Amino acid sequence: MGKEKETMNEEANEEAKVTGKESGKDDFMKATLSKNYKFEGQTVSEIDLSGLENLTAGDMIQIGKEMRSRGNTDASPEFTMEYSLYAAMHVTEFPLEFFLELSAKDAMKVKLRVNYFFAR
Repeated sequence: MGKEKETMNEEANEEAKVTGKESGKDDFMKATLSKNYKFEGQTVSEIDLSGLENLTAGDMIQIGKEMRSRGNTDASPEFTMEYSLYAAMHVTEFPLEFFLELSAKDAMKVKLRVNYFFAR
């Protein structure tokens, strides 16, 4: 029975790698930042992107319009850093300016999660 339990644990660990969920760890849709950021008097160490589940086609169209108004003409904007940050802005309480001040490493964490959400 010990071997069977070990195999089950290995399978659970493999699934966690694929889904981004591990027992005792944050959900993949919560980006843990590499450093703390100050925003409107609060310290931000994590960004919860689970609100992407509620994003509508209308929201996506609005994001595209906002990007075009800022001069973005990418053929596939959904895969850009800019689109990911706009999507994050729409599903959190943070404005675009907050996301633009993230370090490159933390911005990529946000982008990865937004892209993963749309690709899964």
